[in-house]
Amino acid sequence: MTCWKTINLYKDYGFHRIAIVSFFTMLIAFILLYLPLNLVYSTIHLNEDGLLLFMMTLLLIFPIHKLLHSLPLLFIGKKVKFSIERLFLGFPILSARHECMLTKRMIIIVLLTPFLFITGLMLYACSLFPQNIHYFTIIAAVHLGLCVSDFICLKQVIKAPRSCIVEEIEDGYDILINN
Repeated sequence: MTCWKTINLYKDYGFHRIAIVSFFTMLIAFILLYLPLNLVYSTIHLNEDGLLLFMMTLLLIFPIHKLLHSLPLLFIGKKVKFSIERLFLGFPILSARHECMLTKRMIIIVLLTPFLFITGLMLYACSLFPQNIHYFTIIAAVHLGLCVSDFICLKQVIKAPRSCIVEEIEDGYDILINN
């Protein structure tokens, strides 16, 4: 097997560039989600009772995102190693690593699962509870900002040859092809 490409986001793009793109993605996503929904539900008054639940959800969105990445792997019986890494502002960071090689199709599913699940769930919640659309759109926008690095990896994986195998390394992914 030969390494076709190594994806290391922080080496290729830099932490600050990814953070800035994520922030602007959050901002644009909130505007594009909230304004149309606010126009659709213009007769409904917004409710501010769920602030504590909203704050807890914002704190849990990153661990839930990480767990959703490993969900497709657990469904097909692959082993996923969970660990708690360094603390960030007093909060532990959940790490999930798969120790197997994945096909191109499977890595695409793994990268898209959190985006599809959480964004879909938040948009569905907006239709069920229109008095809380401001909370749901903020959560969806923050999650879309988290998905920026997944989308960058996804773009690289889609460009890879069809029969490639993707291996997770410490700082990213190796895309391997047969000689």
